[in-house]
Amino acid sequence: MKYKGTVVQWNHQKGFGFIQPQHGGDNVFFHISALSDRQSRPRMNEHVYYELSTDHKGKKSAKSVMFVKAHSGLDKYTAPMSKAQGFSVLFLALVAGWVWLARCPYWVLIGYVCLSIVTFAVYAHDKRAASKDAWRTKEASLHLLSLAGGWPGALWAQKILRHKSQKQPFKAILWLTILTNISIFMLVFTPLGQYGVHALRLLMAK
Repeated sequence: MKYKGTVVQWNHQKGFGFIQPQHGGDNVFFHISALSDRQSRPRMNEHVYYELSTDHKGKKSAKSVMFVKAHSGLDKYTAPMSKAQGFSVLFLALVAGWVWLARCPYWVLIGYVCLSIVTFAVYAHDKRAASKDAWRTKEASLHLLSLAGGWPGALWAQKILRHKSQKQPFKAILWLTILTNISIFMLVFTPLGQYGVHALRLLMAK
C-alpha cells in the first residue's frame, strides 16, 4: 500500500531522513537505499510516495520512496558538495597555488586534472557495464588511476554516479591510494618533503 508524506528531515552526509505522513502519526524513517531514484536526493518539504516495511525489531521504515514531482537529470550535479569532494577541490586549489608560486611544475596540475577526467570516465563506463552485466573494469585498475593522481575524479564519480561509494574494502583502499599519492606529492614538490628525503639520504650514507 502506498502512502503520501512530506520530507521533514534529511541528512545528506549520513544518507537518511524522516517523512511526515500525510494522514498523520509519527514521522517515518527512511534510508538512502529506499529511494527509487538513486541519482537524486530529497529536498526539505518535498512530497513523496512510499510504502511501509518492518525490520526484525518491529521498527517501521519507508521503502520504495518516490518523488511526487520527478527531479531533473541535473539534480545529481547540483547536490551539496560532500566532504570528500571538498577535500579534492581544496587539494587541487593548493596545487594550483603552488604552481602559481613557481614551486611546482605546471604539468603536475594539468596531470591531476587530466587523470581525474579519465578516472571519472572509467568509473562511468564501469557503472554502465555493471547495469548491462557487461565486461567490468578491474578494481585494481581503478585504484592505479587514483594512485597515479586521478583520485579527485574518483571521489567525484562516487558522489555523482553513486558507483563504488558504499563497497568495502574498496573505499579503504581508495583512501590509501589517496594518502599515498599526496605523500609522494609532498615528498617531491614541497621543501619539507625534499628536506626529509635529503636528511634520509645523509643518514643512509653514514
